[in-house]
Amino acid sequence: MTGPSANNLMAFAFCWLTLGAAAQADEWIHPGPTLPHAQLVDQDDKDRSLGTLFQDRPVLVNFFFTGCQAVCPTQTAQLALLQAEIAKRQPLTGPQPLLLSISLDPYGDTPASIRAYAERFGLVLGDKGNWLMLSGRQDELSAVWKAFDQDNGDPSQHASLFWIGHPTSKRWTRADVTTPPSVLLKLLTEAAQ
Repeated sequence: MTGPSANNLMAFAFCWLTLGAAAQADEWIHPGPTLPHAQLVDQDDKDRSLGTLFQDRPVLVNFFFTGCQAVCPTQTAQLALLQAEIAKRQPLTGPQPLLLSISLDPYGDTPASIRAYAERFGLVLGDKGNWLMLSGRQDELSAVWKAFDQDNGDPSQHASLFWIGHPTSKRWTRADVTTPPSVLLKLLTEAAQ
C-alpha cells in the first residue's frame, strides 16, 4: 500500500467513528491570523520564508511534532487522504492548495526526524506534493504559533484543528481533524472566494 500506512488509516477511521460525524468548519473569520515574517526550514533542510509560502493560493495549516503519539498521527493520515483527494480531482481550477504542517518541537523536529516521520506514513512532501513540514528556531516558530492561537508551552496539549484560508482574501476558518477530505478541499476552494 502506498501513502499512509494501513495501521494509521485504521486508527484514523476508528477515531472518526468514535467521534461521530465530522464537525463542520467554524464560520469564516475575517481577516484571520496576522502572518509573521518567519524564516523556517522544511523537511529537506531548505530555508522557507512563511511570507513567500503564503502567496496567492489556498492553504491548510496544522501543527504537529514527530514524537506525538496522540492526535498527530491522525492529523497526518487525514492530510495524506486530503492530498490524495486533491490529486484525484486534477486539474483543479485556480492555484493548487498548499498543506503546511508546522512543528511544535523545534528541538526534536529536525529535518532528518521530520523525514523519518514522513516515511512512516509514506508521505509525498515538497513542492511536487504541495505539502511541506516545517520546523525552525524557537523564536521564529513562536511567532507562527501565536498567530494561529497555538499554546507554545507543552506541545502535547495542542489543538486538533486545521486552519484553512487564503492570504489574499484574508478569509480563514478552522476545521476539526475528523472533517472528511472532500469537505476540506471544498473549504480550500471557498477560501479564495
